[in-house]
Amino acid sequence: MRVLIAGGGTGGHLYPGIAVAEEFYKQDSKSEVLFVGTEKGIETRILPKQGYKLETIPSGGFVNKDLFAKMISGVKIVSGFIRSFSILMRFKPDVVIGVGGYASVPMMSAAVMLRFPTVILEQNLIPGLANKVLSRIVDRVIVAFEGSKKFFRRDVNVFGNPVRQVIIQNEYQPGGTFTVFVFGGSQGANAINRAVAESLGHLKTEAGDIRFIHQTGEKDISWVKEAYRKAGIDAEVSPYIYNIEEAYNKADIVISRAGATTIAEITACRRPAILIPFPFAAHDHQRSNAEYLASLGIVEVILEGDLNGEKLAGKLKYFFKNRDILKKMSGKSANIYNRNAAHDIVNICRALAGIK
Repeated sequence: MRVLIAGGGTGGHLYPGIAVAEEFYKQDSKSEVLFVGTEKGIETRILPKQGYKLETIPSGGFVNKDLFAKMISGVKIVSGFIRSFSILMRFKPDVVIGVGGYASVPMMSAAVMLRFPTVILEQNLIPGLANKVLSRIVDRVIVAFEGSKKFFRRDVNVFGNPVRQVIIQNEYQPGGTFTVFVFGGSQGANAINRAVAESLGHLKTEAGDIRFIHQTGEKDISWVKEAYRKAGIDAEVSPYIYNIEEAYNKADIVISRAGATTIAEITACRRPAILIPFPFAAHDHQRSNAEYLASLGIVEVILEGDLNGEKLAGKLKYFFKNRDILKKMSGKSANIYNRNAAHDIVNICRALAGIK
């Protein structure tokens, strides 16, 4: 089966696509998967390392941009649309899957015009404008949350977000040194980095029994490393963690943004978390994602406007002393994540393509 997966830009869009690609190969080792993204997206770094084929097209977005930037994006989208035709005619996929991100719109539009079977995945509780528009023309819409159905004027499938098997296979086994995994998404998050650095001075009594794994992004790596050194707290600090499953496996608790893929991963591997939603996400969808999990007792939420080192340290001290609560939070995660999400998505795609 020939599969084209369009989108990316951030890990939040890319990794669900990789999870689906894994499942296609699992069901049929002779499958051919081609990713289509943009030159500046994270996919250009990640996919070659994992052995996947990637082609890039021009594209752009419109959210939170001025008029001139929107005009430039419009030109890029038209160019990407034309380039998409060429890729589709050459690759001739049995199904085209949009996972979100700038490359998704021109490719999915071209695929619809050429009458290839099409599927879009919506990872967030509140869908973005692009997927709302695409939902009117594609063959199938698959969402992660039951609450997302009301935003679409058509039937949708609710399967959850697909997560890679190496993450799903992680078991939660707290014990020993209390390990905190910090990351602000694939780009890093300065506000989270600063709050964590400020929290270290409040964790002196725990210094010998607490350690951090911290993905900072490229810009903050030097001064964050220095903050841990000055505080005398053990830490693995990296600009980007390629084998994120290893960090999850070691973590007692996660501190992160609240993108849909992140919350899918932490629930899939049942890691309790302190979520700090990105306040400028479209439609404030990260806050919706985080508050949904908080209502189920799976995570704690700190809004960025309320975030500071003292408050964050207070949360960490509480969980450090009450690890039984972390175990309860972990147990609740097991009840909400669909571990068969990728399998269900691939079955829909195979049926749509007429392949058993």
